Amino acid sequence: MAVGAAGEPGDDRAIGRLVEIAGRVLASTGVLTAILYYFGYVREQALFAYFGIDLGTVGFTTTDYLVLSAGPVFSPLATVMVAGIGALILHHLLVHLLRDAGARARLAVCVGLTVLAFTLLTIGAVSLRRHADNAVSGPYLSPAALGAGTLLLEYVAEAATRYGVARGGWSETLAVTRAVRRLLLIALALIAAFWATANAAQQHGLDAARAVELSLPTRPQAVVYARNRLHITGPGVAVVRLGGTDASFGYRYNGLRTLAHTKGRWFLLPAGWTRDNGATVVLLSDSADGVRVDLAP
Repeated sequence: MAVGAAGEPGDDRAIGRLVEIAGRVLASTGVLTAILYYFGYVREQALFAYFGIDLGTVGFTTTDYLVLSAGPVFSPLATVMVAGIGALILHHLLVHLLRDAGARARLAVCVGLTVLAFTLLTIGAVSLRRHADNAVSGPYLSPAALGAGTLLLEYVAEAATRYGVARGGWSETLAVTRAVRRLLLIALALIAAFWATANAAQQHGLDAARAVELSLPTRPQAVVYARNRLHITGPGVAVVRLGGTDASFGYRYNGLRTLAHTKGRWFLLPAGWTRDNGATVVLLSDSADGVRVDLAP
């Protein structure tokens, strides 16, 4: 009777609750805000660390991290949405298959999905204990494996109960442990989401830093005027002594490029800066007496 009832139209709604649970957790305002903030923080940390700058000296606010992450995080979120649509299509195909299948076929499908789920969970669990560079399936697939394995294992448990594959004691055990499984599902889904966010943000920050390094010669110039001589050096930096006794500034420094301007401070790079040549980042304050920074194309 239980198996026959499982074939009724609309019966897949019970299994589809997993999608609803995952959607409510990962799409909630609090979780999305936390993911955006974390993405922005990790991205900027990786970017500035590439130039030898501690992110704490930059002084970004929470709003800054949220705004800075809005653009870069769009592509990963779109990828997740597309994957969700694909999973929903596979779910409906599987429901159609299970409704028309016999007992042995249902058992075979559930066993196969269980093996796949444990394989994905193993990949994710092993990768958690290693660096991202040494992860079993890479920095992006490892958290995806953990999240997908978690969802798939719970999906199989619901399908086995709904379609009569799990009977007697197994069915009762799955029913009793449903609440605990859902809590673990939410916890592991959040871990996978933040893990994927950290990996994607780290890579995005490094890519952005390398792009800045390669484009330094063509980036807008920062021209520094100083009343007294400053110790600004680096590849591509030139100092010009300005004439005239009535001049407000005695020196002009060319060959600098702007990395960032925040909290009243300029972070400037010599035009010939590379990560390997030992050149340093120049920090200048807007409030410094006798110093002015002008920008030029």
